[in-house]
Amino acid sequence: MSFESKERLKKSLEKGKVSLNVKVETNIYPSEELTIIADIKGNEKPKERLVFSAHIQEPGANDNATGVGVALEMASLTAKFIQQKEFQPKRTLTFLWGDEIVSTRRYVKEDSIRAKDIKWGISLDMVGEDTEKTGGIFLIEKMPDPSAIWTRGNDKHTEWGGSKMKLSQMKPHYLNDFLINKFKKQGKRANWKVSTNPFEGGSDHVPFLRENIPSVLFWHFTDQFYHTDNDRIDKVSKTTLKNVGTTALIAGYTLLNADENTAKSILFNLEKAAVSRLNEELKQSKIALNKGDSLKTQLLIINAWNNWYQESFTTTIDMVSYKNNLNKEIENSKKLIDSISKTIIKKLEI
Repeated sequence: MSFESKERLKKSLEKGKVSLNVKVETNIYPSEELTIIADIKGNEKPKERLVFSAHIQEPGANDNATGVGVALEMASLTAKFIQQKEFQPKRTLTFLWGDEIVSTRRYVKEDSIRAKDIKWGISLDMVGEDTEKTGGIFLIEKMPDPSAIWTRGNDKHTEWGGSKMKLSQMKPHYLNDFLINKFKKQGKRANWKVSTNPFEGGSDHVPFLRENIPSVLFWHFTDQFYHTDNDRIDKVSKTTLKNVGTTALIAGYTLLNADENTAKSILFNLEKAAVSRLNEELKQSKIALNKGDSLKTQLLIINAWNNWYQESFTTTIDMVSYKNNLNKEIENSKKLIDSISKTIIKKLEI
């Protein structure tokens, strides 16, 4: 439906019930899947890789010329930095342009040897919006965490929506909070609004997650011009593109060259995020109990977040060559968060 048609329909609906006669023409024909993959080889651990994906089949400016363009600029800049000997990745940086979900699914499924060494996947989808015009906001869609089961407080689903998940579907990992931390800092520096949403799916991050590869989505929503003929270049912001591309590249470089010191730094920030989350959940649980919700559910939520962060701490090991060098720090973080969780549970049980 065009944007103008949508607006006419909205005005008609304001007056009462509307009946529509819809004519749909469908043309099915054989076609080729076009996928481009660019690898910037790591010089120490070339099999390990970070994959930035951007789908090319959507015809709009924001969806998804912005994702395609940002990925191309990131790749070009990286090549330039390497040529000028300003940067050299230890791990491989991969850029993938192709059909949404189809190309990324093939990339992770058709080569099992390659897939087992993909460490991170990041989807660039609708990343350049002029939010004053579109009404959207820049979002990091998190890997499945308990907010996808119990969505409350500052956690909110978009109008895209998400189905309620189970604890067995959670994907504990440091990637969520690592990227949120990076983007929030850029947001503060640039006076740029950055937010998150619980996992909803529907883009190139999904095939990675299905193969247990840590992956998130960068996007904007809600967008009043989404999938209409008014998704044009005048709805794109150069400032937004710069903020997204710069921060994504910095985060990517950090992961590509991550070592023991990086792991300790990420673990420290992950611990802070865990403390903040548990305190927020205590607040939300008190509100819920005052409304008559069950204590059993509140304790389940606190334990779920405790377990999610306990397992997330362990995942920082994948950045170090010798696991024993990080085990002590991980155990200390686990003990701290477990202690805070137990204290919160006691407060709720009083």
